[in-house]
Amino acid sequence: MLNTYLRFESDEVPGARVRASYRDAVVETVTNEEGHAQVRLEAREIADHPLWHEVALELPDYGTSAIAHVAIPSPAAELAVISDIDDTIIRTGATSLLTMIRSVINNAAARLPFEGVADFYRALQRDRNPIFYVSSSPWNLYELFDDFMKINGIPQGPMFLQDWGIDRDTLLMQPHEQHKLAQIRLLLDFYPGLRFVLIGDSGQRDPEIYLNVIQSHPERIAAAFIRDVTSNPRDAAVARIAGEAKAAGVEMLYVRDSAEAMNDARRLGLVSS
Repeated sequence: MLNTYLRFESDEVPGARVRASYRDAVVETVTNEEGHAQVRLEAREIADHPLWHEVALELPDYGTSAIAHVAIPSPAAELAVISDIDDTIIRTGATSLLTMIRSVINNAAARLPFEGVADFYRALQRDRNPIFYVSSSPWNLYELFDDFMKINGIPQGPMFLQDWGIDRDTLLMQPHEQHKLAQIRLLLDFYPGLRFVLIGDSGQRDPEIYLNVIQSHPERIAAAFIRDVTSNPRDAAVARIAGEAKAAGVEMLYVRDSAEAMNDARRLGLVSS
C-alpha cells in the first residue's frame, strides 16, 4: 500500500531542461506543467537493429541521466499490434472496483497474466513487428506494467497511458473512449505503411472503440481480438458489434482465451503455422 501511495504521490518538475541525443541528433526541450516532455530526433544514420534503439536523456540542471528505449519498426515489419492492458493481458477485474483496487496494490510479481498471453504476443511480434500498449491506466503505473511484462516474458512495447489529474482540460482523467481513440488514431497516422491488429477485452468499451476504428479505416486493420471477461448480457452486444465489423470487411474475434486467439490468428495468417 505504501508503494502504491508513493507511485501516485509524484512530484512533477515543470520547466526542467531535457536533452535527448541519438548519434548525431541532439534536441533540447523543457518539461510541461506535468513534468512531461516530448522530442523529435532526426538522425542521419539509424543503427542496424530490428526494433529497439537507445536514446540518451539528460537533465543538465540536475546532473541526472537515463537511457530511453525507443521502438522503430523495421522495414521487415509486416504488421503492428495495438493492445489494451487491463483485463487483456493482466487480470485486474476492471469491471469490479474492489478487485481492481486489490490488483493495483499488488506488486508486479504478484499480478497474474492470462494464460498463453506471452506466447500469443511473441507469435504476433515475430521479433520484428512492433506492439503498442494503449490503456486508460495512469502513467504512475508505467514501471509496474514494465516490470510485469519482463517477469512474464510478454513482449515489451511503447505504452500510451493517461495523465490523471486536474487541469484546464481534464478532471481526474479523460473518458476511456476518448483517450484510446486518440492514441490509436495517432499510431495509424504515424505509421501509414503498416496494418494493425487490435487486441482488447469485453470489460469496458474496447469493442465499440475498435469498431469505430474499423469503420473509419477498414483497409488498415487486419483483425481485432476481444477477450471475453464478462457475462452473457454483454456477449450479445459484442456479437452484434462483431457483425458490424465483419460487414466493414474486418473480422472481430470474440475469444475465451489466448489458445483460441492463437488458432484464429493462424487461420488468418497473422502468425506462423
